[in-house]
Amino acid sequence: MSHRFPRSHGRFQYRVNVMIWRALIVSILLIHLPCAAKSQVKSAHRPVVDLPRGAVSRIPAPDGRWTLIFECPNDCSERKLWIEDNPSHKRRLVKEYERSLSISWAPDSRLFFVNDASGSTETLCYIYDAATLKETDLALLIAAGDPESTEFLNVGHSYLNAKRWINSHELFVVLSGHTDEPPLRGFTLRYRVNLNGHVQKLSQHSEEEAQ
Repeated sequence: MSHRFPRSHGRFQYRVNVMIWRALIVSILLIHLPCAAKSQVKSAHRPVVDLPRGAVSRIPAPDGRWTLIFECPNDCSERKLWIEDNPSHKRRLVKEYERSLSISWAPDSRLFFVNDASGSTETLCYIYDAATLKETDLALLIAAGDPESTEFLNVGHSYLNAKRWINSHELFVVLSGHTDEPPLRGFTLRYRVNLNGHVQKLSQHSEEEAQ
């Protein structure tokens, strides 16, 4: 003989089940939300790799599509940066270098920057499109957005460094150095640079250096 529960009991049990499932879903979301937020923050701040650090260094893009390969054989008598398309294994030469450099991929893997310490008195920064290797001179971008910066970009010791990606199209940049003619004057300027051409000066500090 079968036993049947009243319909009211069935509706009550259904509501209980719905409430339990909703509580479980909310709990799961609350657990994973902080992790997702941390992941997004981490992805926006790609590490900056200083080179050279061996005969061959490989810097993969975040999405795995590209790999930058820095070759520095024979005690770094040659310094070449290549980009490899991982699916096809095709390589293209980005540039040859004289001294040290630092590199970082944009979070979306479309761009990367290279800080080129081309001499003891200057560091220049370039942004490259991974697919086309189109080069953007960061100094020209900053000069166009902040004409006053040319006073510091053209002095004897001028070091322009992209410090990190803020997101896939914006960079935190520091321009520092000092004049060569007395009285020696040191300077530090900080920028937020959007690759669409918008340049925001965050701070500027200048002072005479001790003789």
